[in-house]
Amino acid sequence: MTPECLQQEIENYKAKYAELQKDKDELENARTEAEKSTKEFEDRALRLTMRMEGEKQENMNLELTHQVMLGEAEDEAAKLQKMKQHLEKQLQEAVERKRVLEEEMKISSRPERQMVFKGHVEGLDHPDSITVIPRIQFPISGGCALITFDEAEVAQNIIEMREHDVPLEECHLRVKAWPVQLLMPMAIEMQMKLCNRRILVSNIPASERTDLLLDKLELFFSKRRNGGGEVEEREFLPDSGNVILTFLDNGVTKELVKKGSFNIPLSSGKTHLLKVTSCVAGEIKDLKFKTCTCRRTVLLTGIPDVMDKEPLQDLLEIHFQKASNGGGEVEALSYVPEGSHAIAIFEEDTGSNSSASGGL
Repeated sequence: MTPECLQQEIENYKAKYAELQKDKDELENARTEAEKSTKEFEDRALRLTMRMEGEKQENMNLELTHQVMLGEAEDEAAKLQKMKQHLEKQLQEAVERKRVLEEEMKISSRPERQMVFKGHVEGLDHPDSITVIPRIQFPISGGCALITFDEAEVAQNIIEMREHDVPLEECHLRVKAWPVQLLMPMAIEMQMKLCNRRILVSNIPASERTDLLLDKLELFFSKRRNGGGEVEEREFLPDSGNVILTFLDNGVTKELVKKGSFNIPLSSGKTHLLKVTSCVAGEIKDLKFKTCTCRRTVLLTGIPDVMDKEPLQDLLEIHFQKASNGGGEVEALSYVPEGSHAIAIFEEDTGSNSSASGGL
């Protein structure tokens, strides 16, 4: 082979080597790009895997929370269902109690009273209220007096003057005048209930002796043939003349109240028709008071025991009747000597704008 041919062959191989080297560089670049892309995809896959794991854990926690909440809701639903059943039972019991009370209230729970209309009519200002007329007890110490004037202005004037010199035969009495303040009930809340073992016997003749009456009633109502039972306690009510009988057993009173009236032989030898009603017990649940100043009544203090009660009371009344002493017309005066005590009873003053008037 000639040198020219060899040289040509060498040039050909150089050209092929250059092409191969170029292909190698391209392959190296492609491999680098592939490795870079692979690294990016691996990083992305790792991030996605971590995010999926986080979301999976979050979903597990959320599911666990939901299960706990569901359990609590089921427990609460069970409690509410139990409470509903309990309330339904209470409602049924209340309905039954209401029915029983309505049956009992069909029978009059009051003793019979003879009533008559005498022509007095009032306006219907408070149709749903009960009027209570107060009777306030006010203690008076010795050496004091209560004086009630016809006019409230006179009483106020006497109080404002405070000290008063009352002349006697050889001396003067210096007394002090004070307003009378009372605690009066403003509102009373009472809870009423029927007594299962008590009855109220009324329509009893006033001529009966108390001890004999109680014996007769106990004897009559302790007999089974009369619908009664063993009597545990008996009580006479002096203000109304009625009698309360307490039985040992609970089931006695219902039948007696249903019958209502009994012909009972009393101590006089005669048979009287007596009425039997349910006995209602009351318990005060709330009692509110207000301070009330008596506009026409004055308390006099510091009165020494220098003479008998009647003459001294007359002197006080004469002194406070005089307009020159700041007084006026006296309606009532009660004096309590030293060493004694008394209770004044104050009632509603319907004759003026005063809150109350009093007397001994």
